Amino acid sequence: MLAQYTTLFGQSITEGTYWKKQAIKDIIKPWTEHAIDHEYGAYHSFLDMDWKPFNDDHKFPGMIARHLFSYAVAFILTGEETYRKQAAQTYDYLIAHGWDEQYGGWYTELDREGNVVDASKDLFMQTYAITGLAMYYLMTKDHEVKTYIDRSIDILEQHAWDAQHGGGYVQALQQNLSVKNSDKVFSPQLAPLSGYLLYLYAATRDAQYLQMSERILQTVVDHMADEESGWIMEGYDQQWNLLPQGNAWMNTGHNIEVAWMLMRLYDLTGKAEYQQQAMALNEKLLQYAFHPESGIWYHKVKVADAQQHSEDSPWWVQAYGNMFQLYLYHSSGEQKYLDNFSKGAEFWNQNFIDKSKAGSYLSVLADGSIENGNKAVRTKTSYHSMEHGLLNYLYLDVWVNNKSVSLHYFITKTDEEEKLYPLPIEEMAYEIEKVLINGKAWDQINQEEGYIMLPPESKQHVEVSLRKR
Repeated sequence: MLAQYTTLFGQSITEGTYWKKQAIKDIIKPWTEHAIDHEYGAYHSFLDMDWKPFNDDHKFPGMIARHLFSYAVAFILTGEETYRKQAAQTYDYLIAHGWDEQYGGWYTELDREGNVVDASKDLFMQTYAITGLAMYYLMTKDHEVKTYIDRSIDILEQHAWDAQHGGGYVQALQQNLSVKNSDKVFSPQLAPLSGYLLYLYAATRDAQYLQMSERILQTVVDHMADEESGWIMEGYDQQWNLLPQGNAWMNTGHNIEVAWMLMRLYDLTGKAEYQQQAMALNEKLLQYAFHPESGIWYHKVKVADAQQHSEDSPWWVQAYGNMFQLYLYHSSGEQKYLDNFSKGAEFWNQNFIDKSKAGSYLSVLADGSIENGNKAVRTKTSYHSMEHGLLNYLYLDVWVNNKSVSLHYFITKTDEEEKLYPLPIEEMAYEIEKVLINGKAWDQINQEEGYIMLPPESKQHVEVSLRKR
């Protein structure tokens, strides 16, 4: 019999700690209880709305890495040992079963027992494998993890980036890293920014991650924006000609993602064109893809007639809309964006969160009824809901409420002194108020540059309290 969960009431949705609690209570707790494959390792890839596994002979390394992201976030938010151990087990499984030792890169699919089913290198799966590793690296500063990140990025740059045809990543590589599918579809283009590059830049301040982000996003803006409608489209061939299929409707979540990444790069670089492009796209999204009274973000809008939209919203589209509007409030200070966030957050809480069995449904309709109640499918894991919790917590309490936030890290091993930049968002002006390492106060802090100088020791549980200056 499934345990009963209740959503969180009695606390304002504009308090960051509300979302921190939701991430743990309503998201990662039920995933931990129901989704772990205790027989063969990793996670069940398909779970119905009652958390019962189905279609169980499939595992996807890129999606397992999304859970790695989630458990790293759970530890960062709570410091609880259970989540640290689960993150470590997930990482070990990913390396043992998902990494191609012969050619490098991440297999596309395994069977339930962890045997390779599809050895090709689908770019959607590659980028999310790196995403999970990136958040785990933020949590641990583990040099082995960073090596896998670097090797994975190098493979994408050397074998999947198509410099000869205007840039962009191809859709898939063969196992030997030759091109399998040269089309250029949306997710492999922008997922590197939202998934790992901006997190890695926040954690390292290494300019290469910012430079890659700008190059990729400029390629998207230059080649994927429809001249007539202004929407970012879904799929192109190798020469950036629009594919005949899949482009009649724009994807709201992907357009939100572009606008959000533009704003984040604007904050990091100060380049006004990023802000201008983001706000122009945002205005179109608010006009055609958002219902200001109910708070729903519609999944799709018809390119030829923007008055027509779908009546559904998937969980990740709603989450992206919420986070983006909150980011715009931080950037502009305009109340309407906080209102949009609040409406979208209410719709999320009322209709996406399963009030009896927890977790989020895959998609709902505009009237709030469930369209697809599955908790996990090939492309749905704990990841988007956990990122939603993490970033809402940080955006609200750092930027909106000017409160102190508490974050946890577990440094596996450092052979020499190492810098820890503890805030994984686009905010460089913060004060580190308190640092505890294994429960003892630590004062090696550079307030001006925003880092903690860690001692050369192993197994350091670092708890950091900070707030915006």
